Amino acid sequence: MTRAPAKGARSGGPARAPLCIAHRGASAHAPENTLAAFSRAFDDGADWIECDVRLTSDGVPVVLHDATLERTTDGKGPVVDRPFDAVRRLDAGSWFAKQFGREHVPSLAEVLDCARGRGGINIELKCEPQRGPVRTVHGRLALAVAAVLVSAGFPGPVVLSSFSRPALRAARSVMPHARLGFLASRSARGVKALHRAIGLYSFHPHVRLASRARFAAARGLELRIFAWGADDAADARRVGALGADGLMADDPAALARALGRDHEAHRSGRTQHQRDAS
Repeated sequence: MTRAPAKGARSGGPARAPLCIAHRGASAHAPENTLAAFSRAFDDGADWIECDVRLTSDGVPVVLHDATLERTTDGKGPVVDRPFDAVRRLDAGSWFAKQFGREHVPSLAEVLDCARGRGGINIELKCEPQRGPVRTVHGRLALAVAAVLVSAGFPGPVVLSSFSRPALRAARSVMPHARLGFLASRSARGVKALHRAIGLYSFHPHVRLASRARFAAARGLELRIFAWGADDAADARRVGALGADGLMADDPAALARALGRDHEAHRSGRTQHQRDAS
């Protein structure tokens, strides 16, 4: 059954500059997906943060991009094979710079606390279906994320996104009113069908997929458009001009400059901007 499209989605492009969304936090200046990166992002003027969420062996949603621990911590092996207490004790910052040696892998609950009252959050759902039946694995993640969101009472806005159609279907079955976004890296095929099946809120293309035709198609479905990979100033300006509702980059301060924002003026107007996009 098709759900109602996102209420208030713009058909003619955004009325103001796109939201500035910090990809894995201010990951150009602090270790990705850590509280330091998320706090820095808001300090640098981000409207929202974006993070990646996956489960530990005992079912706790933690914020980590990779399926394994080696790249961004001093641990080894799959995240899903380690309990939360063990993952939390890992050093998640020294790989980036010595001064971040006290950073740990945060839980989703901690990240929501960090964002509370400061901005919105885009949560990307990550999991490994080879660890069991696809529905079971994705369903377990969706249930755990839903429980954290309810417990946190986070005021929002919140968007749950994924490259995985099964993950989004599982999220919809668990959270009937959640705002869901479909991520696309190399192809935009299947957006319309998925929207009809589960009722998407937004489309999240990489900037290389951004075009007038694709944006017009998304607008025709009444979807918001949040483009990622906007780390180059020229790309940010081009995609912003096409009518993106939000842009994601590793350096939110640089993104704001590319969009011609005055940092202090933007900080003072952030609340209304977020409300208009919600």
